Amino acid sequence: MKSKKPIVLIALIVIILGLGYWMYQSRNVSANVSEKDLLSVQRVDSFPLLVNASGALEALQSVSISPPRMRRQQGQFKLVRMVEEGKIVEEGDFLMEFDTTSLNDQLRDQSASFQKTQEQQQTRRGNSDDSMKSLRLSLERARSDLEKTEEQLNAQADLLSGIEVEKMRINRDTQRYALEMQEKKYEYQVEMDGYSALKLRSQERLARNRIDELLDAIDLYTVRAPVGGVVIYKRDWNGQAKEIGSSVSAMDVVMEIPELSTMRARIQVDEIDSGRIKIGQDVIITVDAVQGRSFGGKVNNIAAILKQASFDRPQKILEVYVDLTDLDVKTLRPGMSIKAQIRVGEYPQAIVIPMTSIEGREGRSFVQVYNPQTKNIDWREVRLRTNDGHNAVVESGIDAGERILTRPQL
Repeated sequence: MKSKKPIVLIALIVIILGLGYWMYQSRNVSANVSEKDLLSVQRVDSFPLLVNASGALEALQSVSISPPRMRRQQGQFKLVRMVEEGKIVEEGDFLMEFDTTSLNDQLRDQSASFQKTQEQQQTRRGNSDDSMKSLRLSLERARSDLEKTEEQLNAQADLLSGIEVEKMRINRDTQRYALEMQEKKYEYQVEMDGYSALKLRSQERLARNRIDELLDAIDLYTVRAPVGGVVIYKRDWNGQAKEIGSSVSAMDVVMEIPELSTMRARIQVDEIDSGRIKIGQDVIITVDAVQGRSFGGKVNNIAAILKQASFDRPQKILEVYVDLTDLDVKTLRPGMSIKAQIRVGEYPQAIVIPMTSIEGREGRSFVQVYNPQTKNIDWREVRLRTNDGHNAVVESGIDAGERILTRPQL
């Protein structure tokens, strides 16, 4: 027991010295306090009870911009040029361009095929003309020989012997048969020439159509704005947008041109506050990209179920949609990050002090109160109900009319 007395004595000395130092500091604080350092605690008729949330602006209506739709649809498209995000475009302005290397190769092959077909067509015409000319000459010669034989037979039949007449008749029949064969050969050649010409014309037409199709596709690979508006890149599940060099499938949406007049706020409320959100509640929205301004709104729609915030954030959130009551389409853009304060209730006749006047210690809150009789500053614990980041509602510990330091002093 005797060994503990020095320890107790030392502890008492430390406490006394600390108390003396605090009283000394308090006298210094009191001596240094001026009117500008003090403020009167106010009681307000109503202090809003707010729920903080974050989110982004979005448009209800927009035009989705995807790779071109063609008869011979490509599997993948490679982006080689894009208009910058946020640019305001007019109808017909450039939006994006895809790599046309494959189409240019096909166009070169089809042009070569078309040229070859034309050359074949010219060669066929030349050969056909020579062949048909030769066949016509042979046909005329056979017809002439037959006519001469028939004239000779008719003129000399009564003068010649029966054997000679029979020989002439056999010769006539042979020539007649030869003429018939020559006529059939000519008709066959005409028919075959027609088939060959038809085939080459068909090949030529197909090649010409494919060339036109490829030229149209190359034009379509440069995508232009179907409507005027502001360009917003479409994000995928992990928040990434397409960029130059990206491979894009035919069904991918690369960018959107939203209708700015249909913008609204989509915000995420933490699960713990989700039960306090109601349709029609007032909302104050601040936009990260627009400093010094706030925008009013009202809760218009609330998601039916909670969902996970994101794949890397397991906590549950409630999606809430807010109509903007003072929409500024010249300043605001879909995709802008926002912060929102939803007014879910109010504290009537609330005592309010600024957050800067409060000092936190181990989960407790303290303010420095000015005593007009002693001219001293005393520390006092206060219990808080809520705060909006700037001001706090006091539940107990201080009354309206008392004066406190605007900022605690040691």
